[in-house]
Parts: sequence; C-alpha cells; structure tokens
Amino acid sequence: MEDAAVRASVARLLDEAGLQSADLAIEAAGGGGNNRVFAVYARDAKYLAKVYFSHPKDTRDRLGTEYAFLSYAWGIGLRCVPRPISFNADGNIGLYEFVEGRKLLSAELDHGHFDQAVRFFRDLNLRSNRNLAGALPEASEACFSIEQHFALVGDRIERLRAFPAHSPVDREALSFVDTLGAAWRQAKEGVSRQFGRSAIAAALSVQDRCVSPSDFGFHNALLRNSGEICFIDFEYAGWDDPAKAVGDFFCQPAIPVPLGYFEQYLEQAVSFSPNAAALAERVRRLLPVFQIKWCCIMLNEFLPDAAQRRRFANPTTEPEQRKRAQLEKAQRFFKVISNRSWPT
Repeated sequence: MEDAAVRASVARLLDEAGLQSADLAIEAAGGGGNNRVFAVYARDAKYLAKVYFSHPKDTRDRLGTEYAFLSYAWGIGLRCVPRPISFNADGNIGLYEFVEGRKLLSAELDHGHFDQAVRFFRDLNLRSNRNLAGALPEASEACFSIEQHFALVGDRIERLRAFPAHSPVDREALSFVDTLGAAWRQAKEGVSRQFGRSAIAAALSVQDRCVSPSDFGFHNALLRNSGEICFIDFEYAGWDDPAKAVGDFFCQPAIPVPLGYFEQYLEQAVSFSPNAAALAERVRRLLPVFQIKWCCIMLNEFLPDAAQRRRFANPTTEPEQRKRAQLEKAQRFFKVISNRSWPT
C-alpha cells in the first residue's frame, strides 16, 4: 500500500471513529519488523497506523488478532497497552493510540519493570476476566500437547536445513543448523524421559490454557516518561500453553530476562489454573524445548518467507547483513543456553 493510499485509509478510519481527520499528515515510523508503521497527525492529536504484512503463504490474520487482543485487554481495564481505535480489514490496516515512549535497554531492567510484566500477564488470565476472552483465536503456533511442541521445533529445524545456500553466510548457517539439530535430538530425549508416552500425547485441558500476548518481553515494550511500561505488538497473541508463554518470555534474546525472576513469574503465570503446581512443573520441564526453538527463530532470516516480510516492513534492508547479524546472534544464544543451568 502506497503512502497516499495509507493516508486515505487513515482518514476513513478516523471519520468512522468519530475523530477529527482535518489537516491529516502521516510519516513512516521505525520499529516494524513485519509490518509498515506510520505516525498519524490530525489537528492536535497523534495516532499510529499499522499496515500488516499479507502473503498467500502466510494466512495469519495479523490485524484481526492484534485488534481483538487489544480490545480484550482494554475491555478488562488494562491500560498498559495501546488503545485500539479502528481498523479496515480490506486494507489490512489498523489505527491505534500513539504511545509516547522509548525502548528499554537490557542494562536498565529492574524489579519494577519486571513487576509490571508479571501483573500484565496475570491480569490477562484472572479467572474473572478469562470468560471475556472466549472469542480470542489460538495464538500463532499454539501447541496444547508436548507432542505438538516437539513437532513444531522439529519442523523448524527441517525447514532451516532445506533453505538454499547461495553465499558463504548461508553455508555457515547450514553448518550451525546441523549442530542445532544434534542438540535438539538430545533435548527431546531428555524431555521425553521425564514424561510418559501418554503424557506426551495428551492435550492440555482448556482450564489450563492461558491468554498469551505471544512474543512477550521487554523487546516489545515502550517506557513512558512516567516510568510505566506500555506493551506492544500482539499479532501472534491468543490462547496457548503456559509452558510456551513462560518459555518464550525467558528465552527471547533481544532483552534477556534474568533467571532470578523465573520462580516469581512462574507462580503468577499459572495462578489462574486449579492445577497450578502440576502446570508449573510442566513449564519447568519444557524449557529446553523453547531454548532450541528460539535458536531457530533467530535464523528465520534465511527463510524466503521471513525475508519477504522484512522487505515489506523496510525496503532498504540489506539481506546479507541481516543474515550475518542473525546467525551471530543465534550462535551466541546457543552458547549461553548450552552452559546455562535452567530451573528444575
């Protein structure tokens, strides 16, 4: 969608929401890894417009998912996320509150920031709120059995093994994928020994599933001048396994969360469940699965579909530079998790 078309769509969204669209101006805003993001100026107000990536091979309803999640969060009284204003499904564009804030740095994370993340996840899953979340979709790559988790990671590794190697960095990445595959076999065997065959195949009960922000962490957050955090980017959100939600929070490498917070987070993350103790043990045992999964995620840059999303979000990106950066990031992360003692 060209900028002129974005402007016209935004004007319609403002009008439909009963907001002032006079003196409208838009400008590209940085920060979108998969989508195009614009700052919107209309009279004395400022908004954010998001044009979502769409492709026949990627059938996810990114707009619908994010808008539904934010509507749920605002509906239960949470204000640590942007307010959803309006959307146009045909144009694949959403209009939201513009959040004034800045990205957090790893070195400045403190207990207060962590407490805000804990409260956000807990409040999304309060028993009094969960009844209102029934219409939310399943999260992207939602898994409700250990068997599904295994299959998801195995599929990621196989897709990485199959990408075409056209350059030296491609060949280096393929060699690293072989190392990753061996580590995955070992991790899978270790997890399998802790669960019986029936437990691996069993689906998680509905009462033990959580409302997950997905891809949740301080890399998807803005620090307001007030010191409050606003969490952003929910196009993968929905119902999921708490093991995946917690594992992703502590495995995402962009702004690592110290493991010293693990038990506190885990206690709150499963508090909605009548089977909290058993669910917490499941979360602990499945952590190695998400270690390997996140190594794979960091190598997405080598997959054609992911590269298309990056070009859509930022046409000026340099593919080979991004590949090199992501490979080095995955290698560093793998080294850390190979020597890390996880909570058990």
